[in-house]
Amino acid sequence: MKKILKICGLTLLILFFGLFGIGVYFYQTDPMIKAIVNNDESKLYYFPSKKMTNMNELDFDESTLTVEDSLIIYSYQFRPRVENKANIFLIHGAGGNVSSYSNLIKPLTDNGFAVYTVDWRGYGKSTGVPNYRGVMKDTEIAFQDFIKKTAKDSLKTIVYGMSLGGPMAIKITKDNQDQVNLLVLDGTVESAQSLAIDYAPIDFLKERAKSSPEKFNQDYVGVRDIAEIENIPKLIIHSRMDTDVPYIRGKNVFDAAQEPKEFWETETDHIMTLKDLSDEVIEKIEQKIR
Repeated sequence: MKKILKICGLTLLILFFGLFGIGVYFYQTDPMIKAIVNNDESKLYYFPSKKMTNMNELDFDESTLTVEDSLIIYSYQFRPRVENKANIFLIHGAGGNVSSYSNLIKPLTDNGFAVYTVDWRGYGKSTGVPNYRGVMKDTEIAFQDFIKKTAKDSLKTIVYGMSLGGPMAIKITKDNQDQVNLLVLDGTVESAQSLAIDYAPIDFLKERAKSSPEKFNQDYVGVRDIAEIENIPKLIIHSRMDTDVPYIRGKNVFDAAQEPKEFWETETDHIMTLKDLSDEVIEKIEQKIR
């Protein structure tokens, strides 16, 4: 009997250290697991690229903005190919840099919209490392620059947020309601916490993210902030086929919003509405700014 107990005890001990070793291995080799365990914002939410791809098909100016001492971000103003209908402040998603979104900017400029967008710290030519508060600060400074540069015309202002840029687009609109005429969200993230929940690779980390909202910065939360936007029309686009940000996230944001609002359910890939359904996007935007 004692021999059996010793064997069982040894087996359990081996299993414990084996599982512990596997856990340590995945922690050290899987960046996402490590980022979730440490709540490392710079790796958990942001996937910047420093390589700028060719944007020769677009007519644009490039400018720099000083955010903090030695921290510089790059902004881009894309000119429309036909008479300007409105000014769009575009906030891109978590991956790549501005040049990665040129195929989504082109349908807007081809159809008479001027587009201003910015690369957050760490993206493209911008210096620094991205983090939750930092990218919001970059967006706010860029928006003030955008307002200054468009102040002399009488055109309407559209704030357009894609994916991770969605909660920032919501906050910019909430804080500047007298200067925004339309809010457009495509594949929007609901909150930083929802991202951690959706991307947690194992149930333990998923449950930890669900039960610990205090571990996530709550300076801006899309699903909360949108409820404070009054009177401004809102076009919220989300694909049933979206594998990056679940459909329910966009629906939750829409349900929290005040009227006037429209929810447009598509079947494109994540934030590919402007590429795959460009005519429909342009038509909906034009209807809402008339």
